[in-house]
Amino acid sequence: MTVLVLGLIRVVSLVLSYALSTLAAALFITFVLFLGSDLGWIQDDPVTTLGSIGFATAAWFAIAQLAFIPYLIIIPFLEFARGSSLTINLIAGGAVALVAIVMSPLGAGEETTLPYPNSDVWIAFISAGFIAGFVYWILSGHRAGRWLGTPKPIDQE
Repeated sequence: MTVLVLGLIRVVSLVLSYALSTLAAALFITFVLFLGSDLGWIQDDPVTTLGSIGFATAAWFAIAQLAFIPYLIIIPFLEFARGSSLTINLIAGGAVALVAIVMSPLGAGEETTLPYPNSDVWIAFISAGFIAGFVYWILSGHRAGRWLGTPKPIDQE
């Protein structure tokens, strides 16, 4: 019974971690692609502030939508394999971002309306995946598999 309750608590933790990690990725994409890595735009122009909020919201929903299925595949694997290291979570975040960008129209070779070449957008998306993996690790990835209890030793005969 306790494993069931701990599992349900863990699912809630994973959902919240997913939401916040995709938000962090969207904010990174907004900072890099929309604002051009310059926060002076927000201080100088209130229209840019509203535009960046709108861009971040749209990017958050797009990232959450595109990354959901790869997340559903990778995270249970990491949970049951007890993959709680930072490196594994960063690689998983990059892998989810790579799969998400391949599933997007950008992966089909379509041009973006952003003033950047597609290769720069790919690099920004994969970097956002690493950011999301880091935020996920901070929130719940470092506790992967703990709800399962202590691992049982393998009897060698």
